[in-house]
Amino acid sequence: MNVWYVHPYAGGPGIGRYWRPYYFSKFWNQTGHQSTVITASYHHLLEPDEKRRGTQHVNGAHYSYVPTLRYLGNGVGRMLSMFVFALMLFPFCLFKAFKQGRPDAIIYSSPHPFGVISCWLAARCLGSKFVFEVRDIWPLSLIELGGLKATNPLVRVTGWIERFAYARSDKVISLLPCAQAHMVDKGLRAEKFLWIPNGVDSADICSHSDMHANAFVQHVASLKQQGVFVIIYAGAHGEPNALEGLVRSAKLLVGSAVPIRIILVGKGERKAQLKEIAASDASGLIEFFDQQPKEAVMAALKLASAGYISLKSEPIFRFGVSPNKLWDYMLVGLPIIFACKAGNDPVGDYRCGVTADPDSAEDIAAAVSRLLGLSEAQLREMGHNGHAAVLEHYTYERLAMNVLAGLEDGRLT
Repeated sequence: MNVWYVHPYAGGPGIGRYWRPYYFSKFWNQTGHQSTVITASYHHLLEPDEKRRGTQHVNGAHYSYVPTLRYLGNGVGRMLSMFVFALMLFPFCLFKAFKQGRPDAIIYSSPHPFGVISCWLAARCLGSKFVFEVRDIWPLSLIELGGLKATNPLVRVTGWIERFAYARSDKVISLLPCAQAHMVDKGLRAEKFLWIPNGVDSADICSHSDMHANAFVQHVASLKQQGVFVIIYAGAHGEPNALEGLVRSAKLLVGSAVPIRIILVGKGERKAQLKEIAASDASGLIEFFDQQPKEAVMAALKLASAGYISLKSEPIFRFGVSPNKLWDYMLVGLPIIFACKAGNDPVGDYRCGVTADPDSAEDIAAAVSRLLGLSEAQLREMGHNGHAAVLEHYTYERLAMNVLAGLEDGRLT
């Protein structure tokens, strides 16, 4: 099968931060299928932060770049770049098909939904299946997270696109496990629904021997050698990540019988404020590190005592969550503190950690204390449960094949 996976913010090694398209393309190509990731020549998740052009091949994953505009921040420039990308997609797809042959399926993934019409038109012109992948539910996220009114023009436009996509897609892939009822209410036929969450590459569990000189990894190793219980949060430091509760919990953990260190690694607009909060209580239990290479993060997680994940309490999460860092924690066998109020709870389902209220420093401190009160054998059992679950259900090798099975057979079982 020849699949084009269109994602406006696609990443991968040396490309950017969102790796799901990379994993799908790599594993499809490795198993004898053909795939290409089609993405914007510039977007805010690129690393390094520079425009791309033409095509690129990374570890078996193939990329094609749609010309678009460079922008700064989250304002008019970014919105204009979205529209340029959407307008360019249709002729780009036709030209690509003319040069390289038509695809069997075009998947449009929706960090924003504006490329839906172009991809649907291209699929119809080329005789391909059109698949809509929903990462964020538009326009509901604009209303519940962005505070826009239902009468806002952007809400109305994206609402029309949503209904159009559900009605005309051959399949709809959802990263959110509890979204089917909402989609059916908006016009999707239930048999078109496929749940394909985020996942992991099982190769990431391999030893990262070249990371031993990394200062971040060395620091975590040193703490562990001193008998410190190391909790790592690895990810964005933004408003949706609700990290204030974790930082404020530190002062409640001072004097614990077991020495504790809470390490936050990553970047985001709330990081400076979180540092101020950490400094004001003088607990000394919180440490911050800049964003690290994925290999260094995985190496450090393998040394840590527990992983932390949180999301701001929002009604939109009733449809479930599928955060990449959760699966990474499970892959390396970490007990997890899951501070999320969502429609699903993988940590509870697989008995691989404890839960907490993301907005309550007291509840988070209590969750940490529960882990501290467990024996080494109990902590290892938690880690083993998560590791086994992620290898059984959430490897990208398996998920990539599930996508193809859903396209070929009509429905996953």
